[in-house]
Amino acid sequence: MKLPHDRRRLIRRAPLRLPRRQQGVALIIALILVALATILATKLSYDGWLERRRTTAVIASEQAFYFGLGAEALAADALTQSISSGNSMVTLAQPWAQPTQPLPLTPESNPEGEPIGTLQASLEDMQGRFNLNNLAHVISTGGQVVGQAGGTQGSQDPQPLEQFQRLLVSVGLEAKWAGIARDWIDADDVPGNPDGAEDAIYSSQTPPYRTGNWPMTSPSELMNMPGFGADRYRKIAPYVTALPFANSKINICTAPALVLESLAESLNGEYSNNPQVLVAGRKTGCFPDQQTFTNILGKNAGAVTPYIATTSTYFTLTTRVTLGTTEFTLYSLLWRTPGGKVTPLLRTFGTP
Repeated sequence: MKLPHDRRRLIRRAPLRLPRRQQGVALIIALILVALATILATKLSYDGWLERRRTTAVIASEQAFYFGLGAEALAADALTQSISSGNSMVTLAQPWAQPTQPLPLTPESNPEGEPIGTLQASLEDMQGRFNLNNLAHVISTGGQVVGQAGGTQGSQDPQPLEQFQRLLVSVGLEAKWAGIARDWIDADDVPGNPDGAEDAIYSSQTPPYRTGNWPMTSPSELMNMPGFGADRYRKIAPYVTALPFANSKINICTAPALVLESLAESLNGEYSNNPQVLVAGRKTGCFPDQQTFTNILGKNAGAVTPYIATTSTYFTLTTRVTLGTTEFTLYSLLWRTPGGKVTPLLRTFGTP
């Protein structure tokens, strides 16, 4: 049966309507697709921004490192100019030890333009600190220091151990850590005293490890000793160093009060009780001078004199570079040879 012409036209023009439930599902799918597209676009945008920031930071770090190398060259020149070959005495009154202001860094293409960052550097005499590797001294029958414990025949030199014990106590730490530190450095596997620690102690840690049995390359190795921890390290860190030999002398012209007093029991409180005297005396030269210090030592002078000096050959340069939001710190251990040449021996980032 055929429908009338008008009826057929009405059927053709009638809109297609989905059931109400299907309309809701379609709307939800559309919203989900829009949300997914938004999330994807946001992620792509964030990843691109993050990659640009990462690239900028890497480039800035590379630039800062080379600025640090430039600071090393300036420090070498300052040391050479300050310490003449005719007078090897190293004091805090010399130009190398004076504080500096931040140096603005400008683009090479536009030296007169707006600074892109700052550089600030400072030098410190490492022979004004106690060298932890001195704990490995051995002495021959005649009393001469001949090398590292375990490397030659002889007995361990008691003076560095006693000095480090006094230094530890002066900063509020236990004296026992001196013996444990010496066991970490010496070449044998026998504890030097009841408080000592060798492989048997370290292998029981979690995770287990072994003693260094080698000179320290950084004073932060003290934190390898079980139970020493970061809090103890922060107390002793300003007074210790790790120089690449085991017979360094304390420069009495630059050493802090506690390091000076650690040289002998009789010096306890001699300088730390009145620190302004030490600061004022060092503005013009070496203080205390060697003769005055020997007189203060009295009967202990003969035992202490072999371990003191007024010269230094090892310095740490701390360089801080800021480029935009990038901050970079470089620590350089510099060695000044007897001929006056300055050579970087070690570079570290973040911690000295």
